[in-house]
Amino acid sequence: MADTLQHLFSEHGLRCTKQRRAIYKALCGHCGHPTADELYQAVKSRVEGISLATVYNTLEALCCAGLAYKLSGCGGNGSTRYDAAGEDHLHLRCRKTGQVADAPDDLGRRILEHIPSELIDELQHRTGFTVSKIQLDLVGEFKPRKHDREPVA
Repeated sequence: MADTLQHLFSEHGLRCTKQRRAIYKALCGHCGHPTADELYQAVKSRVEGISLATVYNTLEALCCAGLAYKLSGCGGNGSTRYDAAGEDHLHLRCRKTGQVADAPDDLGRRILEHIPSELIDELQHRTGFTVSKIQLDLVGEFKPRKHDREPVA
């Protein structure tokens, strides 16, 4: 795994430090969209002397390199959450709680596939902006489940 991460980081212009490896592995292994503090809590026992500032700086570097995405303004307190870069997918954001969940892959793909390429071409032509990736957030409210009061996602 270390050689794979070394190669991945090198391809994206990043040094592969022990701290960056631990943070990236924690981000990729997280089942949701963690905050920097949640990632810090996940790695602090495994990486001696790591600081919250190092986690923030690493996440910023990962985002700039295209290995992660920043989901700003999530949660009731407006905290920033992070997502490891992977396949294009849609996020469902609850405007009440700020919870972020991934849309089911099959539905997300179908929605993205139905964005007319002619519209993207026209947007690029009119603005001079080259689209390389589409990130789409659907904002609404999760309906509570009756049996456990957890949102459906």
